[in-house]
Amino acid sequence: MDISTVFSIISIAIMFSISHCIGMCGGFVMAYNAKLSNKTKKEIVFLSISYHLSRVFAYVCLGVLFGFFGSIVILNLKTKGFVFFIVGIFLVVLSVALVKRGKLLACIENDKIGNLIMRFFKKISKRDDAPSFMILGFLNGLLPCGVVYYFLALSLSSGSIFNGFLVMFIFGLSTLPVMLIFSGAVGLVSAKFKRTMTIATSVIIAIYGVYLSYLGFMAIK
Repeated sequence: MDISTVFSIISIAIMFSISHCIGMCGGFVMAYNAKLSNKTKKEIVFLSISYHLSRVFAYVCLGVLFGFFGSIVILNLKTKGFVFFIVGIFLVVLSVALVKRGKLLACIENDKIGNLIMRFFKKISKRDDAPSFMILGFLNGLLPCGVVYYFLALSLSSGSIFNGFLVMFIFGLSTLPVMLIFSGAVGLVSAKFKRTMTIATSVIIAIYGVYLSYLGFMAIK
């Protein structure tokens, strides 16, 4: 994985953290923030880090899984082209869904899975020990999310377990600053600014989707 890819992952992750993640995952973080009110400073730091590292670990597990799947599917140039073409089309649709939102994004993000995870989240959130915070963070990482799907698509198209791991690891770490600092104060980020960031990153995703589809088409041709 070259440095330009790493930089693009970090940039898109940070931009979407501001525009999308603090709105979608902010509720999760605010829920655990409420449980930290009676904790000492050391406990707050430890539990917060535990929560977010578990979230990153969930991303990494997904990255390894999709990287492994990609390594199985991408056996030769034609199958690689087919995967690239399908993933590229998906990314273009995803970019539109992230901007338009509504039913299309709800369909992609699968409300049924999200509701199932939320039921587990509510049960475990009644506890306030370290293992429960780690489980909550892990569940947060499994929450259906269009942004996560983008990076999973990158993991899949990489055709490598290691690259799949690396993509999701970098993505997870890149979300930490925004999630740690701003998730407890979602309202401080204006809707206009978040909308601008969403459009900008969605355009990047769409361009990359078109590029992947083009590579895939040329490989299949």
